[in-house]
Amino acid sequence: MLNVKNLLLILGSLGLTVANAQRAPLDMTRVVGVETCADCHEEMFDAWNKSAHAKSFEELIERPNAAEMAAVLKMDRAQIPVTASCVRCHYTQEFLASVPQTTAAVSCESCHGPAIDWIEEHNRKSLSRSARVETGTKMGMLHPENIHLSSKACYECHVIDDEQLVNMAGHPAISDGFEILSWYSGEVKHNFLVNDGGARKSHSKVMQAIPMARQRMLFLNGKLLHLGYTLKAIASSQDPPVDKDGNFIRLSTGRYTYSVQHTIELKRLKEDIRMILKVVSVPQFTDALAIVRGLSLETGNSQEFEAASESIMRFSANFCEENDGSDLGGVDSMIANLKPRFSKSEE
Repeated sequence: MLNVKNLLLILGSLGLTVANAQRAPLDMTRVVGVETCADCHEEMFDAWNKSAHAKSFEELIERPNAAEMAAVLKMDRAQIPVTASCVRCHYTQEFLASVPQTTAAVSCESCHGPAIDWIEEHNRKSLSRSARVETGTKMGMLHPENIHLSSKACYECHVIDDEQLVNMAGHPAISDGFEILSWYSGEVKHNFLVNDGGARKSHSKVMQAIPMARQRMLFLNGKLLHLGYTLKAIASSQDPPVDKDGNFIRLSTGRYTYSVQHTIELKRLKEDIRMILKVVSVPQFTDALAIVRGLSLETGNSQEFEAASESIMRFSANFCEENDGSDLGGVDSMIANLKPRFSKSEE
């Protein structure tokens, strides 16, 4: 168990800055826009258009906490949709008529990557679906069949790596309650493809259930990615998680600081992985737990945490390459206890 009283200042002097630690906004010169996707994926587009990801385009700046954060940062909240630190996770920008414009909130390309390089190959019907998936992935598409790559896009935004945004403006360091399978099941709702009896898939008007094997992969790989991004976030922290008496540090608002929020998350993930290893035998989880147990939460360990994060990311990629979820049924009871991100009344 983590000994809170022994937690000291993490990473007192960093080679990284807040700016270069952040996920960069999408390259707007390579964005084609949601309408291009809607041409072929009407059902997916309609589902997305009803989601919180889409609705936040108009709703985000109206939220009280958005106004509060903008005031702290001495900016008008109307600037939020064009401010890089906000755009990188909350908005999509395009060049329209040679003018940069914010055109959507979290959009298709926020999750699947800017499409200009791969959209033609993705649409090339002369190729088999598997060939289009393979080619598109090589050209930068974060295809949902690649659970490792597509899931990373979720964690890049739901695990926040901007210490100043959290400590100065009050932004949460982790999306409250974020867990990829339950949020994916409750919010994304993109499963409209069905096998047509051959090598191709066709569109259904009815959303399909996520296959159990895929649920297991999303759930388990999510733990590895969450751990990897949490370690990366801790590696970018310049403030201590505890005071001289060993107590977690709070901001003037009462909220825990950036480093405290991520330290608590690290402790929780460590316990999650320990419990997972009781029901399934997965080498990547055994190795991940060993790495976390060997970490020393002391001053000046930025390189140690960065290296640990990189190792966990490799474990995630290897786990997805070596497993398809079919023999990982030991976690089914854990999955059954997850609560969907949105109730039916909120959808």
